[in-house]
Amino acid sequence: MLLERLRSSSTLPRVPVDLSRFDAILLDLDGTVYHEEHALPGAVELIRRLQERGRAYACLTNSTSSPERIAARLQRMGVGVDPAHIYTAAAATADYVLERFGGQSTLPRVFNLATEGIHDMLDGRVHWVQDENEPCDAVICGVPLNVFATPERQRTAMLLLRAGAELVAICADRIYPSPRGLEFGVGAMAAMLAYAADVNPIYCGKPEKLFFHELCHRLAVQSDRCILIGDNLESDIAGAKSVGMHTILTLSGITTKDDAARVPPRVRPDAVIADLRDLGDAAL
Repeated sequence: MLLERLRSSSTLPRVPVDLSRFDAILLDLDGTVYHEEHALPGAVELIRRLQERGRAYACLTNSTSSPERIAARLQRMGVGVDPAHIYTAAAATADYVLERFGGQSTLPRVFNLATEGIHDMLDGRVHWVQDENEPCDAVICGVPLNVFATPERQRTAMLLLRAGAELVAICADRIYPSPRGLEFGVGAMAAMLAYAADVNPIYCGKPEKLFFHELCHRLAVQSDRCILIGDNLESDIAGAKSVGMHTILTLSGITTKDDAARVPPRVRPDAVIADLRDLGDAAL
């Protein structure tokens, strides 16, 4: 077993992987394709090979940004990806709100406590709630550090939730890294609002099944016909396996070789690689 060899060997073996038998190849972004503002080894080459072969693929992230903003970021790294091949937690949130609250003659009534990306994706498709006296279907929650989450707007969100609005959080991340260190994540903000309003939040990002089901719906594929490559045992590997996907763990991000050796069967990846260069010879 590969994981057994990881326990006793300081050198990671190359992993022969046949990606051609899957209908769609899913790539986590942060820690797999890039780190901060730099593409990771093998990422550009793998994405270009997928594009040249015309393979169905998607780049995934728990980012609160829109696919268009992520595509622009990738372009600055020399990775050209059409926004149609990018699925963010914010995009999953937009999909959920439109499906859950949209009707033939009515627009969902939404209070944006999230990001400019959410505004970009939903503007013109929802009615933006402006104050606590309006009817509201959903409060969309992002991180505390964004232009829509001023102290006054946080209070408005709490009042709307207490009046019956649903709390829709982009993801459940407790914290996230920034150039200055760790910051409060969406999950931390959602927990505060949920406690104050006595409601249960809906989470839309990885590792929620909702995220992966929405993605498969967009790609028109069955989840068990997909393979996901990611660096996070919880949000990537466990999340993908919960809907029947095949998985490859890359050690180019937050998971170490020792972490990989200790995982329980329910989150054990089908293969482990050092980084995307190990897929350079994989059949597509």
